[in-house]
Amino acid sequence: MVQTSGKWVGLGLFLALLSHPLKAKELPATSEPIKVSVYDDAGVGLEVLIKSEKVASDVFERAGVGVRWLNCGIDGQLTGLPGCGKAEFPTRLQLRMLKRSRGLTPETFGISYLSVKGEGVYSQIFVEPVELLHKTTAMSMPDLLGHVAAHELAHLLLGTNSHSVDGLMRARWGSRELERVNQRTLLFDAGEARKMAERLIAGAKRNAEVTMAGAVAAPEAPQCSSQAAIGVTGIASGTD
Repeated sequence: MVQTSGKWVGLGLFLALLSHPLKAKELPATSEPIKVSVYDDAGVGLEVLIKSEKVASDVFERAGVGVRWLNCGIDGQLTGLPGCGKAEFPTRLQLRMLKRSRGLTPETFGISYLSVKGEGVYSQIFVEPVELLHKTTAMSMPDLLGHVAAHELAHLLLGTNSHSVDGLMRARWGSRELERVNQRTLLFDAGEARKMAERLIAGAKRNAEVTMAGAVAAPEAPQCSSQAAIGVTGIASGTD
């Protein structure tokens, strides 16, 4: 159940309509998986982290996008895996787990940072509000974290104004979205899947051309022009 304005509202007994995975032939072919460096500064732990990554991978795979995860930091300790720390849009992204946000509403689950060009490589997840929802609803932490991770990383791949009216990319999740998380049917729609594939192909081609030309691209500054955050409707923050 989810607490909204001091009242308990059940998630409901209905089954969400199953979303069919998109057929590979319906999407542009991406050449290789994206690589995501994950830093656990919130004490999530390796077991939950791996299960969450599997959930997120399943969501992306049903949209035709492969993901390879590098667990670069566990419980705040760097692992030293090769490739950690690299960041390049769109194929090398970074995801950091933090306890809580600074300056955002208490129910905010995560945020992603985009440049003026609508490209980004950095996302953050705030674990405390996810844990609160887990305890309040008895929903699985890996299911919750995995879907939040998919949402935030998708902001990097989709660009600006990528929130949707409903579905995985909705800005605020209510009981309908949470029920679909539970059913593992909260997915990207066909338009989102196609846009991610097209931007991945275009970005990878551009990076390859820069490399072949021997040019040295200046790294993007982490200070970005826009932010995209996700929250859950109705999570109590101590007041009605």
